[in-house]
Amino acid sequence: MKKIGLLKENNNRSIVALSPMNIKKLVTSYIVLVEKNAGIEAGFSDEKYKLNGAEIVENRSDLIEKSDLLITYASEINLNGTQGEKTIIGCYHVLDGNDIYDFAKNQNTSFFSLDLLPRTTLAQSMDILSSLASLSGYQAVMSGLNFTKKIAPMISGAGGTLQPAKVLVLGVGVAGLQAIATAKRLGAIVSAFDVRKQTKQEVESLGATFIEIEGATEDHTSGGYAIEQAADFNLKIQQTIANNCADIDLIITTAKIPGKKAPILITHEAIRRMKTNSVIVDLASSTGGNIEPIAHSNPTITILPESELFNTVGHSASILLGNNITAFLTYLSAHEDNIHNDAILSAALVSENGNIINQRLLNQQ
Repeated sequence: MKKIGLLKENNNRSIVALSPMNIKKLVTSYIVLVEKNAGIEAGFSDEKYKLNGAEIVENRSDLIEKSDLLITYASEINLNGTQGEKTIIGCYHVLDGNDIYDFAKNQNTSFFSLDLLPRTTLAQSMDILSSLASLSGYQAVMSGLNFTKKIAPMISGAGGTLQPAKVLVLGVGVAGLQAIATAKRLGAIVSAFDVRKQTKQEVESLGATFIEIEGATEDHTSGGYAIEQAADFNLKIQQTIANNCADIDLIITTAKIPGKKAPILITHEAIRRMKTNSVIVDLASSTGGNIEPIAHSNPTITILPESELFNTVGHSASILLGNNITAFLTYLSAHEDNIHNDAILSAALVSENGNIINQRLLNQQ
């Protein structure tokens, strides 16, 4: 039987790529090795992993050496001096310009990055990006409202009436939709903007107001993602947002374009118009952010650059992440003889035998 090695995350992440519940399923097909304390930050003890059939390995180098498949979210991995073929499965956001670690150049290594999976019905159970984006959207509302020093709903009592908070969501993907739904459930007044017209119905179905701007460029072959817009239309977006943010308490920005710098949606002028003590949570900060850099110097507004807010709910995030990766492992096991001809596996395969072979990545170089 092949051996899976579950790595402890580094870079201050509190998540783990497989939960003990996932191990229970995987041990029917694999021997599972778990790095000591891999799940501690997410609330999973080594004992929990052992009870579900895993073997705890004290030394990281030993685990890497013994494993055929190395499972992680985005750990740094040192393969120097290791023997045998390795398959690495993670979520390294390779299109966003993040460095591909040296393991991708190792002659005996295959590397799958699950952020490259196609957004199709068949791949839905493996969709890490959607799972974690949903949690980030939720947390953006919860943490953002805490910083505004206001409550979300309208409340009347002996001391008078408190007006509901006003929330603006920019970008209506998975994170944006979850942010809208969460803010509405809490009683806030919510508005939202996206360049994709088809998101209007989703926004309005959640009870929010859609800010519509005519003239966006759309590409129905982009897999549901927004695409880069012309400069004059970007200016129109910025002006419209500036006109709509004067009475907003919390703005959540989520607009990303795969393989591109995040578009600037909030300008210095927009922030100048915002109320004192307003808050912006920028979920696109890992790719440059949706806020004009000079705007960060405004002392009256709190800007939270948060690209991995799911990390603040590590237990919940690890459950979803582990389920996605387990689904991928199950699919890989059933189709490993046909990787290059399989639409899901070939899309996620970054490198093989030390060579980058992913066409989307090669097109960027």
